[in-house]
Amino acid sequence: MKYFLLIFTLFGFGLVGLHPSETKLKTIPKQKTAKVLKSVAYATIRSTVMAQYSKFEEKETNFQSCSDEFPSMPGDFPCNFLDVTGATIQVDTSSQSNDGEFAEGRDPEDMNPSGKIRIKVSKEKSRNLNGSVFLIGEGDSKLSLFFQPKGQISHYLYQNTIVIFVWNMKAEIPQLSHLYFVKVNKDFFPEEVKEFTF
Repeated sequence: MKYFLLIFTLFGFGLVGLHPSETKLKTIPKQKTAKVLKSVAYATIRSTVMAQYSKFEEKETNFQSCSDEFPSMPGDFPCNFLDVTGATIQVDTSSQSNDGEFAEGRDPEDMNPSGKIRIKVSKEKSRNLNGSVFLIGEGDSKLSLFFQPKGQISHYLYQNTIVIFVWNMKAEIPQLSHLYFVKVNKDFFPEEVKEFTF
């Protein structure tokens, strides 16, 4: 009985440290990844991240971190880029921090007290998707964001992870329903897929 209580107590303390949304993140079994990736048109997504984009316009914009409804987003994804038109209403995207604060774990050298960040907007549309392409940051901390033609984000690349956003387009106003975190190799072929459901 003592051992049971000890294990139960340790397990309970282990869960306290988890972010509530992290418990909703599940790994897709290998035998089901092909079906999942086909459902999100992964071949098109892969072609967009492999393409080279060379003509950019630099802009300054606000940074808004994601709310507690989101799992930890690779590269500290700014949730104000869920929809570049600003017309989509979906899950709560605002965080509890003020506009000048960056999410925990972000490099302090990247922090701008005004809550502003510099982005590069491609003058070319994304290959096979025909949407906007944004770049945030440089080098290893760079995020490459790819949008659908109507303005909702399709996916973004950060280091060896592609985050795919699945929208419910049947609703009167498109709503975010799933996220897929795809760990990729150097040729952008998937190695592991995790799913998050809102």
